[in-house]
Amino acid sequence: MLLILSGFLLFLNTNCAPKIDWIRSLPSDFPRDQKITLGFYLRPTEKKSAYGSKDYHLYWKEVIHLQPNSKFTKTWSEWKVYEDHSEFQWKEGKGSFEKSTDWVLFKTDSITEFNCQSKGKANIDPTINKDWKKAFPCSNTPSPKDRLANHRLLYFYDGKSLFPLQYESGYKESDFGIAWESDLPYTKSNLFEIAKLKYGKKEFQPHVYNHVKLD
Repeated sequence: MLLILSGFLLFLNTNCAPKIDWIRSLPSDFPRDQKITLGFYLRPTEKKSAYGSKDYHLYWKEVIHLQPNSKFTKTWSEWKVYEDHSEFQWKEGKGSFEKSTDWVLFKTDSITEFNCQSKGKANIDPTINKDWKKAFPCSNTPSPKDRLANHRLLYFYDGKSLFPLQYESGYKESDFGIAWESDLPYTKSNLFEIAKLKYGKKEFQPHVYNHVKLD
């Protein structure tokens, strides 16, 4: 009986789990194009501090910079403020992208990481400093760590914003997102549009990067 039940559960997992392998590539027969606005795409971010907390605050931001020759950088920063010290993490991926109509595949080939702490509470407001990596008062400054990467993720482009088809932040992925609630690969079906609206409008963990002008 236990063997039969295990086989049944495996059947359910195999047949009912969403098949989202398609978000790692573009079909070879899709025509490529370069019709996309270059520049900066910023993810809307909400302060993640506990409500009313005076001893802990967390700030974060993410931006994708589309560059000529189909190159891009994707930068993630996190600034934590505790009662007696502060912590900072910074991560930047570099690679290239391919586009076909409304679909953009981002291919990250290398990632640079940097993190440090301050011994005391940093009396600097991250919300008014644009370059956190330079503004954070590191007690010691370790060298950035470079590593090769092979990260692939497909985004939907609506002419002004980029929507990742699975939730990802700082190159850490979670098993939910637009593709998990869609029915057909590379298709703007009714289910896809509902999921895009749902995840693109989220106040917490929004699945969208909006084109912005940064000084």
